[in-house]
Amino acid sequence: MNENFHAVLIAGTHSSAGKTTWSLALMALARKKGLTVQPFKAGPDYIDPGFHHEICSPRRSRNLDLFFLSKEKISESFHNRSRDTGLAIVEGVMGLYDGKGPSGTEGSSAELAKILRLPVLLVIDGSKMAGSAAALVSGFKNFDPAVHLAGVLINRVRPGHFHLLKRAIELSTGLPCLGFLPEEEAFSIPERHLGLTPAAETQNWKVKIDRAASFLEKNLDWDAFLRISTIPRPPAQAQPKEKVERNKSSQEPVKIGVARDAAFSFYYEDNLDLLNEQGAEILFFSPLKDPVLPEGLDFLYLGGGFPEIYAQELAKNESMIKSVRDFYARGGFIYGECGGLIYLAEAFCDSDGTEYPLLKLLPGKIAMTRRLQNFGYHEIKTQTDTFLFSKNTALRSHEFHYSIWNQEGNASPAYQIGDRPEGFASGRIFASYQHLHFGLDSRILARLFESLKASQDLNRGKQIKKEEKQ
Repeated sequence: MNENFHAVLIAGTHSSAGKTTWSLALMALARKKGLTVQPFKAGPDYIDPGFHHEICSPRRSRNLDLFFLSKEKISESFHNRSRDTGLAIVEGVMGLYDGKGPSGTEGSSAELAKILRLPVLLVIDGSKMAGSAAALVSGFKNFDPAVHLAGVLINRVRPGHFHLLKRAIELSTGLPCLGFLPEEEAFSIPERHLGLTPAAETQNWKVKIDRAASFLEKNLDWDAFLRISTIPRPPAQAQPKEKVERNKSSQEPVKIGVARDAAFSFYYEDNLDLLNEQGAEILFFSPLKDPVLPEGLDFLYLGGGFPEIYAQELAKNESMIKSVRDFYARGGFIYGECGGLIYLAEAFCDSDGTEYPLLKLLPGKIAMTRRLQNFGYHEIKTQTDTFLFSKNTALRSHEFHYSIWNQEGNASPAYQIGDRPEGFASGRIFASYQHLHFGLDSRILARLFESLKASQDLNRGKQIKKEEKQ
């Protein structure tokens, strides 16, 4: 295998510096030049990886989240996903040194770059700076010498301004300025309350990124980019052995329905991989467009997304609502994360007060607000024995939503977060605003598959008795 391999982490001085636009444009440019690109995203973001996938298809972006995964698991994911590619691009999160708290850089893009030994390209917004840009870059370079800050990408400037900043930065810091992008509507991707508008909903965004890539063909030092990003090819690492082999050998594999469409698109791709590794058959369906669920399901996974944007369409799809309710009535198991919690509730109320009836499988209504609710990473503990967890299991989660559930803490809570009860756990439904990474604890999927297999065995026994009576 060719030993030439390229990898880089694209960081910013702050959020909205332009990391995503630069990452997508570099991915698109690399694809035009014939490189196979494996994308990654630092942290818990779900929207940016959707854009990555559209550029790098069929490869899907992987989250490298230091809150959920150990350094070893992070390294394993990066190495195994990158080993047969020509270029790996990791899009950072927030500013380069922004971590979990005000002091220290734990969980930051800088820590990730050090773990993976990646060169870092720093995106700066040069629109309102001259010599101060050199001071800014110098500060980032000297803040942590263990971070390999290898070059600078300048955003929102014109050619003359770029060359002025380039001279100032290179003379003062010795770091090369590889190229620039101007501030143009032609390159911008629209945003909404949880970040960028997802790729599936954004018209003409690929055209915009293609324009940005074409611009970089003339305004980026590609040879310097290749030199800077050249690293030793990652060695293949051992695949995880934590698998439920009895599920694979079963005559009746577990079938998992995963909601995936414009309303439900927030999933850690690794979660789906882990389900596959356990031998599950994953069947995707659309609560927006499909009339009924796929046949023969044992388990529904309703992920996060924007059901609040599509509440009217979800409510109108009454045949799907009936299909999900019938699935539960027949003994099916349901797990909902954030958007899934919304869909399972009695109704959703938008910011104008309009109410849309939904699944009615958990009590209470969901209402939209104008501010983030309980945003961030959490240490959580389960509150009861369920098909997913035993009571008092300590976990980690991420929460990011603008809506509120009027029954929070009053109806069989799933978790305790500090002094706040959260979510819903009753019977065969487990739902909350918390996003989990299944790689955090191997017991999660082990218990899930034990529950599903026990249910299959029970149903099979009932069917045999029914046939014997006939």
